[in-house]
Amino acid sequence: MIGGAVVWGTSGSGEKPAAPVHFAALPDACRSPSTAVLSKYMPAAEKPTPDTGGVSGDQQYAACDWREPLSTEKGKTLTSRHLRVAMRLFVGASGLADAQSDYRSAWRTSKQGTVTDSVGSIHNEAPILTRGLGDEAFLHHTVTTTALGHSGTSRMVVRTQNAVITVDFDGATYPLDHDGVAVQRKGVPLDESVTRDAAQAVARDVTTALSSCKTCVRR
Repeated sequence: MIGGAVVWGTSGSGEKPAAPVHFAALPDACRSPSTAVLSKYMPAAEKPTPDTGGVSGDQQYAACDWREPLSTEKGKTLTSRHLRVAMRLFVGASGLADAQSDYRSAWRTSKQGTVTDSVGSIHNEAPILTRGLGDEAFLHHTVTTTALGHSGTSRMVVRTQNAVITVDFDGATYPLDHDGVAVQRKGVPLDESVTRDAAQAVARDVTTALSSCKTCVRR
């Protein structure tokens, strides 16, 4: 089983195909990205903050946040990044259909274009389908504009059987005030290619962690 894909039996011509693999539990969200990927894309990350979420009805939820500091004692500028991994598992009788519905809802939201309210605006760039990751996946980038400045976030959404994984990655380079604190309203978002690469790399790690979790699988 790779990435939660359906595995078919081939050892005998009269055998019935194996039942599709479903998931009954989630791995530790904070341990799902590899050390190598975190070191590359979150080199100054502070201790991660877990959100176990727990169980609500026929859903299980777990998430984890990594942040880099917004202050430093040296230099004139500071680059700070933020990573969030969230996993939602649908375990009821309609778990697979519910996961598919959740994924489609995320897809529709990613195609809303520019949304404006009293706080500011969010511009959704066109989502991009990604092959070879889970059962279905897409990547999209949003640019948020508020009184505090501009920010850009790349989001990767992956469905693997009855689980949906969402990875958000953003960051910016800020000038520092005389106390070494980032002036957030003057931040310049990281290049979109960097945030996209990071979101994809983390999503691959988390998808692998789920599919290789022996205690998470049921048939």
